[in-house]
Amino acid sequence: MAGKIKRHSIIEILEHWILAISGIILIFTGLGCLPLFKRYYIAEIPGLAWTGDFNTVTTVHYIASIFFVMAVSFHIFYHGIRGEFGLLPKRGDFGQSIKVLSAMFGIGEEPPSDKYLPEQRLAYVGMGIVIVVITLTGIIKVLKNLEWIVLSPNVESINTVIHTLSGFVFMIAFVIHVGIVICFKSNWPLLKSMFTGWIDEDYVKQRHSLWYKKIKNEISEMEK
Repeated sequence: MAGKIKRHSIIEILEHWILAISGIILIFTGLGCLPLFKRYYIAEIPGLAWTGDFNTVTTVHYIASIFFVMAVSFHIFYHGIRGEFGLLPKRGDFGQSIKVLSAMFGIGEEPPSDKYLPEQRLAYVGMGIVIVVITLTGIIKVLKNLEWIVLSPNVESINTVIHTLSGFVFMIAFVIHVGIVICFKSNWPLLKSMFTGWIDEDYVKQRHSLWYKKIKNEISEMEK
């Protein structure tokens, strides 16, 4: 595709949106499991009556969690086997992230970046840790319903608190992530690439110059 560079494969796009959609459903139904929707009359809104039924909300929560865990597991194994670790943090990412965020507000110039911005790499690990905690505590919450697994009241309470708190952290991080992408015009091409897989070459050349140089070097090596 002329003037375009492939940024994401169809597999990466599917991973992202399955994780995002199931994550949104988990946040929504998680709040319903507290429960909040019936208490604050949200269940009375047309089309949301089902949110007032704890069993229905829990079932939807479990179904969404299956897709969520599958997407996370596939992501880890697929990219691990392929040796694709571009989203892992590098030395100096914290300082570079401050410069990138400052540049978004018109303060200073944005430093040259690789395929992924430094704050994306830091956010990736941070979100990954939260997701692991949510997943493990969620699995424990499911297993405790089995007759042959008995947890002490203290262990069960602590696990529930950790799961709930990590869920709130995930929700806040998710909102911040979406906000940064939508509110800053410089990030719009990145959002578009999550639908199409492609990104403008001029944008890559300007904002992801380190990645652009790697691409050009790879092309030169292939042509030799």
